[in-house]
Amino acid sequence: MKLGKMSRRQVVIAGGAAAVAAFAIVEGHHLWKARYAPSPYDDLLLKLDDRDADAQIGEAVLADLPDFDAKAVAAKLRTQLSRGALSDAVAADAAAGRITEANGWVLPESLAMLCALAAKANG
Repeated sequence: MKLGKMSRRQVVIAGGAAAVAAFAIVEGHHLWKARYAPSPYDDLLLKLDDRDADAQIGEAVLADLPDFDAKAVAAKLRTQLSRGALSDAVAADAAAGRITEANGWVLPESLAMLCALAAKANG
């Protein structure tokens, strides 16, 4: 089978299609990701996999914390998470016995507080 020469137009169209496909692969997930109103805690909330589900858990956490200080909690979490990933903080909390129970959910403290921030941001 012989392949003929490609015209300049065909090369440009093929290159454009390849660029669109590459963009869709690399950046396309942002197009389908849920959008939220900006909050002062967005840098922390990006660490959550499912912000809506975590906010529901956060509502249960907040029900047991009438004096919840979102600014203080956010500052503490920023310090804690600056030293490593959320999974590291969760593991450290579990190992140290820093556990919170809220409406049947048993959670490491850092995750519980992050969920509470998600509930505050969504509310």
